[in-house]
Amino acid sequence: MRETIAFPRPIGWMQSMLVGAAVELIPGWMRERLGLSERFGTRPYERLVARLAGASADRIVLPASPAVQSCQRLGLPTNYLYH
Repeated sequence: MRETIAFPRPIGWMQSMLVGAAVELIPGWMRERLGLSERFGTRPYERLVARLAGASADRIVLPASPAVQSCQRLGLPTNYLYH
């Protein structure tokens, strides 16, 4: 997954880091069984960047998302759940 082109070119540099962050989410015993050593994880600064990217992405309001559509059905502002 680190080598597959999955992200648009402007943010392609993040792909390897986010794959590493995903590996970090796997429990240690499972990583060991799958042979995912520490080199498949992230460095401390990459963890920070991944955390900031995730927090930023969580704030993007997509009009087609179920969360936004439910807010609209209830008469709430579209960004109600993002405060």
